[in-house]
Amino acid sequence: MKIKFLFTILASLSISVAISQVAGKRSYAFLNLPVSARQVALGSNFIATVDNDISQSWQSAAALNSKMHNHAFASYNNYLGDIKGGYFAYVRHWDKLGTFALNVLYMDYGQFEGYTPSGISTGTFTVKDQCFGLAYGKQWKDKFRIGATAKYAYSIYESYVSNALSTDLSAMYIDTAEQLNITAFARNIGFQAIPYGETKRQNLPFELAVTISKRLAHLPFRYHLTFNNLQQPDMRYTINETGEKDENGDVKSKKMTMGDNIVRHISLGGEMNFSKNFVVRFGYNHQKRKEMTQDQRRATTGFSWGLGLKVKKFNISYGSASYFPGFNSNQFSLLLNLSEFYTKK
Repeated sequence: MKIKFLFTILASLSISVAISQVAGKRSYAFLNLPVSARQVALGSNFIATVDNDISQSWQSAAALNSKMHNHAFASYNNYLGDIKGGYFAYVRHWDKLGTFALNVLYMDYGQFEGYTPSGISTGTFTVKDQCFGLAYGKQWKDKFRIGATAKYAYSIYESYVSNALSTDLSAMYIDTAEQLNITAFARNIGFQAIPYGETKRQNLPFELAVTISKRLAHLPFRYHLTFNNLQQPDMRYTINETGEKDENGDVKSKKMTMGDNIVRHISLGGEMNFSKNFVVRFGYNHQKRKEMTQDQRRATTGFSWGLGLKVKKFNISYGSASYFPGFNSNQFSLLLNLSEFYTKK
């Protein structure tokens, strides 16, 4: 095996580890990365609202609605190290058919130096992931919305190429009187069509999740409560090499408690709307906090925050999440209603 191939594996693993231990066991972990500054600020949570934020179509096609018609969205992700990413979306609505969205997500892990086992340089190479999606959502009965997304993922790690096909399904319950939304998600239902090199096919990062979102009656505040990784209720594991020894000189092991396991399935987010043009967001992801840090130095790992600002015709958002002590992922998003930029005759 060439040494340059090891570099590409490390690049892909950096994404897997940054998401979670569960996702790190699968290929194409980048599919579960947050695609908008709003999502980053809310703790990388699923979002369950009915508004004009078309970035929701990446996770939840059920959120697609007529308010998103002719909207365009772009987001830039300054991830960890030299890893960069971007996301683009566009939505069209037809009264008789429903609402459709086109989505594009890409991740660029930068350039790497390649060497043979004997140390001879083979030049530089790039590592990239892309995914293209077509989402569809519509109203179903009075209080329900349903949606589905078909995705094609393509990955190129130097000379190693792979692709995959997947589907996301979502259903949303809407109680307008109580300002309550509940959404169920099933994402990355699919398979790796072409594996890397001569390796075996790997599973996609399948996930089941439920999000409860409610706006308070007497305060301009909306909270988001997410129950994630429901496909794996028991995520407990044992750490055999803790670096600590007992009174007999034997290395101590540490096992996750059931209480810790339960909390790792829960993440929180909140949005405070100070006006129609300004919103402050924050979030907390317990799983990231526990798995991305050492006990001696946790800092703000797992916490996130962000801002949303509307300036004339531009909806601008910023989100920042701490994945490791001293290392933040920063994302910038822009939402436009293209219909506002021209006058219909």
